[in-house]
Amino acid sequence: MAKIGDTVRFLNAVGGGKIVRMEGRIAYVCDPDDGFETPVDINECVVVPSAVAGAAEIADTPVPDEKPLRAPVKETAAKELTAALLFEPRDIKRLSQTSFDVYLVNDSNYRLLYAVSARPTDASEFTLLAAGEAEPNVQVFIDEINQLDINNLAVISVQLVAFKADRSFELRAPIASETRMDLSRLAKLHCFTSTAYSEAPVLTVPIVTNGVTARPLRLEQLIDRFEPTPEEKPAPAPKADRQRKSHAAKADGPTVVDLHIHQLLDSTAGLQPADMLACQLREFDNRMAEAARTPGSKIIFIHGKGEGVLRAAILDRLRRQWPKCDVQDASFREYGFGATQVTVRK
Repeated sequence: MAKIGDTVRFLNAVGGGKIVRMEGRIAYVCDPDDGFETPVDINECVVVPSAVAGAAEIADTPVPDEKPLRAPVKETAAKELTAALLFEPRDIKRLSQTSFDVYLVNDSNYRLLYAVSARPTDASEFTLLAAGEAEPNVQVFIDEINQLDINNLAVISVQLVAFKADRSFELRAPIASETRMDLSRLAKLHCFTSTAYSEAPVLTVPIVTNGVTARPLRLEQLIDRFEPTPEEKPAPAPKADRQRKSHAAKADGPTVVDLHIHQLLDSTAGLQPADMLACQLREFDNRMAEAARTPGSKIIFIHGKGEGVLRAAILDRLRRQWPKCDVQDASFREYGFGATQVTVRK
């Protein structure tokens, strides 16, 4: 096992130096040429015998096609996850002809299991670009993209799982993002700027910032990809049947309120989307006012999937006007996707 003061070389990368300090399983290796400290997992360090180290600190010969080590991200004390993709052109003066190096930035104190995939616009299946484990506060090389392959990056998917191997940690939800790339930006000079992660001009694609996913892949998107064909879809239940089911639910369990506009109005002729949304929210407000009189009561609002406008408006109202209520997705088995359950606290 390597220790402070040992001269080491890297197991899976070019370079090495002397271990000057250690934090848990991370060794900080000082490069003898520039004095820069590189954080490396202790298992990735191979101790160089003193006789060999005295003759030559590091005897590794760089592999021509191997990517140079990137400077690590400045260590942060932030608890929330931050990650991004960087597109760095090989020749900033020839954007229409050059290739691009893609890096994954892990700007957090968590290790990240990552999988980066992409697909063209006219394809439904993704191709894996890279997968692996990123240490805390580092940049990881993902792939080199040439001009012929740029169109294959029309949609980029990034999946992340955060953990800490050497200590207890606060659990973070897995990240799944799907970004539709504007590929024309790769040919525009003003889209490339220096950042805190790179002195060279890069195009930055946020994945998650302070725990907030930039473009989350919603469960509804996955379901939509596997929607049954018209022949496979069951015939819709008559309106009267749906109403009877709703009344039965009121007697046996939580109150069920269907906010679909056709359940509230006989006709929507002449109504704009904003008018229909206002009608749905009035019904929501009235039902919540009734439920609030009975602590411990539960009410389920069926709002459907759609574009998520009504659901977002409901959650916003609950957060601002009914902060003492517990909110969760309703049972998928009973109500499918597109229903929210509210419980009035006692």
